[in-house]
Amino acid sequence: MLYKPAYAVVLDRDRARSLSLRHMFMVICGLSCEVYPDPESFLEEQTGDHPPKVIILGDVDDRPRALRAVASQHQSFVLVIERPGDALTVENAFLAGADDVLRTPFTLRELALRLRARIGMLESSDSEDLFLEASNWGEEAYIAERAGLTESEAQILHVLISNSGKIVSRDALSLAIDGRAWDYGDRKFDVHVAKIRKKLTSTFGDHISVQTVRSAGYILSIDEVGHADLMNAIG
Repeated sequence: MLYKPAYAVVLDRDRARSLSLRHMFMVICGLSCEVYPDPESFLEEQTGDHPPKVIILGDVDDRPRALRAVASQHQSFVLVIERPGDALTVENAFLAGADDVLRTPFTLRELALRLRARIGMLESSDSEDLFLEASNWGEEAYIAERAGLTESEAQILHVLISNSGKIVSRDALSLAIDGRAWDYGDRKFDVHVAKIRKKLTSTFGDHISVQTVRSAGYILSIDEVGHADLMNAIG
C-alpha cells in the first residue's frame, strides 16, 4: 500500500478518542489525519520521506517501546497522552523521546491550542476565529462519532453546531465547506441533511435535531436534556 503523508497521525486503540481526535484535525481544523490502533501498522506504511507533522501516542501496548520506536525513526513532533498508573510516566516519556505530554482529562481545544503554541498549527489570523468559537469541540466530536456520521456529514454538522439555534443557509454551507457560492437547484445539502437528521434522531431522539426551514436553510437545535446528556457523556 502506498503511504500518503498526513499532517497528523493518531496511534490509539481507544476508538472513541481516536475518532474524536480525527474529527478535530480533519473536520474542525481542516487538516489531514490518519488513525492506527497500534504503532506497528503505521511504521509498516511510513516511508520516512514525508513524516507527519505530529504523532499522537495514546493507548497502545508497551508504550515505552512504542514511543522509542516512533521517536527514533521520525522527525515528527511526538505528543504522548498521559495514562494514569502507566509505566510510561511523564518523566520517562520525555526521556524516551516525547516532545510533549498531555495530561488527562483534556479538551480538544486545549490540544489544538497546545499544538498551535508548540508547532504553529493553524497559527494565522485567518484561523483565530476558529479558536474563539463558542461551540464545544468535544460535544461536536461526540455527536459525530456516536451518530456514525461520514466525513461530509460531519463537516456539515460542524457548520450547523457552530451556529446552533440559528438558520444556516445553503449558500453559507457551500462557502464554508466547498469555498464557493451555492448553485441554485443543487440538492446536495438537502440529501446530506436528511441523512444527518435520520442518524441524529436514531441516536439522540428529539433532543438533538436538524430542521429544514423552507427557502432559508437549516437549523440545529439541542434541548436541555440533550445538553445534559452530552455533558455527562464527555465530562
